Amino acid sequence: MFLRSARYAFSSFPSPLVSVQYLKQNLNKVKVLDCSWYLPQMNRNAELEYKKSHIPGAIRFDIDANSLQETTLPHMLPKTEDFERSVSDMGISNNDQIVVYDGMNIFSSARVYWQFKYFGHKDIAVLDGGFPAWVRENCAVSDAPPLIREAKYKATPQPHMLRDLNFILKNIENQNKGKKGDQVLDARPAPRFNGEVPEPRPGLSSGHMPYSSSLPFSQLIDQKTGLMKTPEEIKEILNSLNVDVNKNIVCSCGSGVTASVIYVALERIGLKNISLYDGSWSEYAATKDVEIKKK
Repeated sequence: MFLRSARYAFSSFPSPLVSVQYLKQNLNKVKVLDCSWYLPQMNRNAELEYKKSHIPGAIRFDIDANSLQETTLPHMLPKTEDFERSVSDMGISNNDQIVVYDGMNIFSSARVYWQFKYFGHKDIAVLDGGFPAWVRENCAVSDAPPLIREAKYKATPQPHMLRDLNFILKNIENQNKGKKGDQVLDARPAPRFNGEVPEPRPGLSSGHMPYSSSLPFSQLIDQKTGLMKTPEEIKEILNSLNVDVNKNIVCSCGSGVTASVIYVALERIGLKNISLYDGSWSEYAATKDVEIKKK
């Protein structure tokens, strides 16, 4: 059933994160997206979990379905026209406020946040703590499908938010020559970054790009509460890595998902000179003759 989408005159979210309390109080004023996605080894089924229990009114957003289909690389950004068509079919318009969440505190929802922002959406935020925080606060859940309202979405890509393989290779080349380059933060677990354990994707070497720094995304999440760490704690982490917050930062990971957690954390402390390498390690490590560093 389709209804015309109402227009709300809301201001932009002041932060990339919103609390469970905020969403509970504003649930009828925002579009909520369940963006849960899991690695195969996690043995979880995002679709079945959504059908069984989700935030009332939440629309399912499938990362893999809403990605570039004409590539072997995992969940790359889709074509602009495909994103527009898919989001319109979800009943989302440009003026909607959107809150995204997932089933692992802050994980795949960060990727969808970055993706919407890349396509020019301004009013979007991540539910801090995700679905686990919502359930922990004894908020209502539902198994009912959402009511989709008729919408027409128009994307406006923001190329400054995106980095590709050519940029990464040039960045490394410049630093090999003693020139300045963008800082690269890698969200993968440290053992993969150090080349101590295999990559989960067959055929890929573990290790890391030259001049990159390890910042496992889990370090940005409070392991007791599942919430993102405070701005002060995030700044301390970056300082411990000698990251210059006044210079450009590129977020990377295995396939562009957890890199987005770093992106959200950097936005939380007010940084704007940030981008994301969409292909990430899945693309870089599969490229012939690239330089791979170990511990």
